[in-house]
Amino acid sequence: MLDGPVPDGARSVSWPWYHQLLTHELTPEAKELLSAYSGVPAAEMEAHVYSIRDKAWGIFPWPCVGEFWFLSFGLAKHPVYPMVLPRLKAGQTLLDVGTCLGQDLRKCVFDGAPAANLYASDLFPEYEELAYDLWRDRDKLPPGHFFADNILADNATFTSGLLMTRLGPGSVDIIAITMFLHLFNYENQLRTATRLLRLLSHKPGSMILGSQAGSIDSGEQTLKPPFHRSESGTTRTVFRHNPESFERLWKEAGQVTGVPLKISAVLQAPTDFLAGADSSFDFAVKKRRYRTRSETRRLYFSVMRA
Repeated sequence: MLDGPVPDGARSVSWPWYHQLLTHELTPEAKELLSAYSGVPAAEMEAHVYSIRDKAWGIFPWPCVGEFWFLSFGLAKHPVYPMVLPRLKAGQTLLDVGTCLGQDLRKCVFDGAPAANLYASDLFPEYEELAYDLWRDRDKLPPGHFFADNILADNATFTSGLLMTRLGPGSVDIIAITMFLHLFNYENQLRTATRLLRLLSHKPGSMILGSQAGSIDSGEQTLKPPFHRSESGTTRTVFRHNPESFERLWKEAGQVTGVPLKISAVLQAPTDFLAGADSSFDFAVKKRRYRTRSETRRLYFSVMRA
């Protein structure tokens, strides 16, 4: 999705995904983390969140930033999270790719995972300091665990980048990619998948897990303005998966890399989806279908080394 500078007009605060006011986003879970983990007083919480959001918007105006998704803990909502947390407590490592403001890692630490075993990566290096500002945890999360890197760089650049040189091939037990892979078209999803498999530990049971926007009918979807054109003027698309197409993607990635995989992918049930089981995709709350479609579902997945 991102292959050039910020599109003209993208930073406007008139886009419907730039929420002027917090409504349902500051959930009890978010308040608990900001209070008990970060020490943000209740009276200052909203102003603190608005300030951080607008700084993040200035880095890059992702719709998820405008909608305060950095207050949503997608990894903790994953059905496999109760299996992941004990593994982290036992000393395994986790890399959060597309970390944004590091909300999922902070939730892991709050839930008892050793911070020394957690790593993060994103395209924008500015997110590291801004995440510390949001969560006020420089005393809890060690420096040097954030790697600014481009997962889609050419092979030579990626191989010499921070993920491959500071972590290295086969070094990570668990990789989280919450709301990340759906940013790309199929070709770039495949490139991303093969590179994640290069980072994944060679031990059986090592896994990649996450959730993303899925669809009953899989296929490329054209992005809407202002992200619909690349710098060269071509039309941008993103690939939306159902479980069958998602499994095909990872089987292809496994064949390319020679990694045997066990793949699981499920769409969130329509009744739960419409009832607001996951407010990030809740039509009842959002009401304006400016980016979602009637066939949109949340896709939960895990990809495990066999």
